[in-house]
Amino acid sequence: MYYIVPTAKTVERAANDLEAAVRKHEFGVLHVLDLKETLTKKGYPLPSQCRIFEVCNPQQATRVLQRDMRLNMALPCRISIFEDKGATSIGTILPTELLGALSQDRELTEVAEAVEATLKAIIDEAAAPADARTVLLQRRVELAREMQAGGAKRGAERDGNVPDTGELAADDVARDVAIAEVDRDAEELRAIDLALDRLATGTYGRCMDCGATIGAARLEHTPEAIRCLDCQQRQEQRSTRRIARL
Repeated sequence: MYYIVPTAKTVERAANDLEAAVRKHEFGVLHVLDLKETLTKKGYPLPSQCRIFEVCNPQQATRVLQRDMRLNMALPCRISIFEDKGATSIGTILPTELLGALSQDRELTEVAEAVEATLKAIIDEAAAPADARTVLLQRRVELAREMQAGGAKRGAERDGNVPDTGELAADDVARDVAIAEVDRDAEELRAIDLALDRLATGTYGRCMDCGATIGAARLEHTPEAIRCLDCQQRQEQRSTRRIARL
């Protein structure tokens, strides 16, 4: 009935990779429901993340509806990315099982089988471990774009009328925030470049403090990480103690 694949990725990363896989296989994302956000807004907080993607292949959908218009109630297909017991999974209800319960039409069975094979391929690709170098390079491009956009925005804000005192004060705050964001992005960019260097030298994924292998889940979440989780926590505790002594 179900096809569910666990993944070491975060929900956010899995969602990005799922959208890419959907496009690759010539399906489209019609809508994404963030179930946790929706229920929380309604006053019923959901502790686990859950995003439901409605996906569709127009050609296959048309074939189904031309055979039996009632089956519009079973469309579109849905792929969910969800957390369960602290782990991320990606899954769907199998189209062959769903349509098989609604129709015995042989042509519809063939459509369901084709769609099911594609959905499984999409889920497998979205759940598969990402290549570290690809992830790092993609993030590097994103950071460079963000920094460029931030610089262009600041330049545009400087053009225009002479501001009054209140506007100057607000501008000072905005500039401080922008500088902090640029500094943070620049720091992450340097960390990514160092991680790419470690990949080139074969030392990527080793903790710089204890020498142990950094966990796959941590590298998935923070691919530029230089410490394992335990050493990183100890480093942050030492930093906190130093600040407290100042």
